[in-house]
Amino acid sequence: MADSVQTPSKRVCHSNVEEERGLEDIDRISDLPDSVLCHVLSFLPTKMSVATSVLSKRWIDLWTIVPALSFSYTEFTDRFVDPVYKVLAMFQAQTIHQFSLDFIPIATVDDAHIDKWISAAIKCSVQELSLKLNFCSPRGPLVRLHGHVFASKTLVCLKLFGGVFVGVPANVCLSSLRILQLERVWYANDGSFNRLLSNCPILEDLIVERAWYDNILALDINVPSLKRINVKSASSGADACKLLINAPLLERIELSDTMIWNVQVEDLSNLVEAIIDMEGTRELIKEMGNVKFLSLSEDAFSSIYYDSTKLPAFCNLVCLEITTRCEDWHYLAALLKYSDNLKALVFHIIVPLYHLGRKCDMSLPETVQKRVSVSLQTLKLTGFCDQDCNWKLVRYVLKNAGLLKQMKIGTSLRLQKRGRRLKNLLMYPRASMACEIVFFNDSSGQEYHL
Repeated sequence: MADSVQTPSKRVCHSNVEEERGLEDIDRISDLPDSVLCHVLSFLPTKMSVATSVLSKRWIDLWTIVPALSFSYTEFTDRFVDPVYKVLAMFQAQTIHQFSLDFIPIATVDDAHIDKWISAAIKCSVQELSLKLNFCSPRGPLVRLHGHVFASKTLVCLKLFGGVFVGVPANVCLSSLRILQLERVWYANDGSFNRLLSNCPILEDLIVERAWYDNILALDINVPSLKRINVKSASSGADACKLLINAPLLERIELSDTMIWNVQVEDLSNLVEAIIDMEGTRELIKEMGNVKFLSLSEDAFSSIYYDSTKLPAFCNLVCLEITTRCEDWHYLAALLKYSDNLKALVFHIIVPLYHLGRKCDMSLPETVQKRVSVSLQTLKLTGFCDQDCNWKLVRYVLKNAGLLKQMKIGTSLRLQKRGRRLKNLLMYPRASMACEIVFFNDSSGQEYHL
């Protein structure tokens, strides 16, 4: 009798266990509103989104109202056409926020199929359209965009990659487009590119990547609303090209197209950040007086050699990043001549092969001393190696930078193992006793202690 009677404490304990098990069995995710679940599914490829229909009755038709469709050859392999049509036939959402096609061109996927799929997306007021063709070989353009793409009033973002033929009609008008990405596409002529840009009245972001088959002789970027621009080349085989920029609201510019032989700009008074990795940019750099963040590759840095006296006063420059050889360090004086507000300096050191194993007594010129001492707070070095010039550079900055807070030095694994040599660096005289010296591995970026 006594064994069959539970004490109150045991009954409460047993009840708690059952309650916990019940909580574990509750499908909390399925109880979320459709809007939340659709938002989560929009981050998945469409094939995975459709696969959730087998979870329960709650999920059977949920994928049909997800406002994002993404089709990739990695999911559908050699069967691409039928699944896309099947999904579009069952799709029930009134609007499409994102529509993405990413595939390797095959015979069964032609202009007619692409046109029907894109037309369906445009009818659903698509906002972001991405079309990517992955070429196995340079066989020429395979997909021609039809006129309705360039007449969409809802497109906010248009991204075209690979073998897309861009022949812009006369009646183009992308009144809502803010982001345009054109990478390795085919243009009918110069007029197609220029006409496309001139009919994007609120365009803010532009990315252009030229390929070896690019046939444009002049990139004329005349967009009053443009704020960010990135022009690059996919290979060195592209034809030489002229770049013309008229974008008075431009805030950020990144140029890395080695085949642009001439750059002309109208107004860069609002420019905040510039990343330049190409030659022939001397005139461009002269217009960057208001820039705050400036990054120059070795080729770009060489652009100031020939006429450094006409460089502007970089009154707003707070961060400078340069890649250069030690024998060119004396040109840094011209760049820093009027950079009284410089707070951060990033040095990517290049050691020429003819310097390896030889004594090198190069160092920064004395005229740099004032610029280093009045404002510099952080210095980052990459490519630091066991050369006399490298050690002199560190000693020089530590001795003169009275406001320096941190010096970060990137080394190879080989030099990292020579801890005793690096420890001597910690004993160098410092103008700023608050300066912290940090070492990191150039390859991994991981910091290490001696």
